Parts: sequence; structure tokens; C-alpha cells
Amino acid sequence: MFAAMQDHTSPGKSGLPKAHAACALICFAGAVASGLDWPSPAPQHAAVMMPAMVIWGIAVVYQFLLAAGHLRTSILDHQHLFSTSHYERQSDIGWMVANVVVLGVVALFYVQQSDSIPILTGQTTTLVALFVTSLVSLVIWGIRWKITPRKPKAAA
Repeated sequence: MFAAMQDHTSPGKSGLPKAHAACALICFAGAVASGLDWPSPAPQHAAVMMPAMVIWGIAVVYQFLLAAGHLRTSILDHQHLFSTSHYERQSDIGWMVANVVVLGVVALFYVQQSDSIPILTGQTTTLVALFVTSLVSLVIWGIRWKITPRKPKAAA
């Protein structure tokens, strides 16, 4: 995997090491905030405890993975270690899609209001943390995708 990475210090390659490092800290803080937002359903909503714990666990793990992805990218960008433009852009798109999916799920939870498991179990901090970390991450990956040069594939 790292064999394809090379030191590309050409002006066309830049990266966003400081932005990714800051985003990693935001995502880590979001993961910690979500981790401390343990589900606590009212007695009439005790049946949603297991799904709430699953949602809580996925939210925490996702934000830690998001933080790790930004930290990894920050370190590689700082060292000017880039793969091909095509690979970098595809990777950025993958991260952006993941963030859009999470933002969509958070929106669905808010639209459901009284039927929303995280809202029924008092996990609004988790929803806000997911919204903030995914939105900030989406912006950073989008900027990185935009500044990564588009090189046409070489003819075989």
C-alpha cells in the first residue's frame, strides 16, 4: 500500500496537513463526547435500549475512525507522501460519501422526532457530535479533493 506512495514535492501536490490535524482533533473530541453520551431511555422507552446501544457504539467507532483517517492523512501530507492523483481523489470521494451518508442518517433521526431512538434515549449530544464531525470532515475532504490535480490516465 505504501509502495505506491512517493515524495511528490511538485507544486501540483500540496495536501492540507494542518487542516486534517485540526479535523482529527475535532473528530476525536466528538468521539469522546459521544462516548460519554450513554443511552438513558425513560422507563416507557426501555425497549429501545439495545438499538440505542448499537447506534451509540457505531457513532463512537465511526468518529474514532474518522479521526484516525484525518490524522493519517495529516501525517502523510506533512511528509509530502502522496499516491497517484487518481488514487488520492478516489480516496477523498470515499471519505466524502461516508460523511454524506452519516449526515443523511442524522437528518433522518431528527426528522423522526418522537420515533427517533437517539432522541428517545437522550442521545442528542451524540447526534450533534456526529453532525459537526461529519460536516467539518466533509468540508476538509472536499477541499482536498478540489485541490488534488486531475491528471488524465496514461494510454496503455
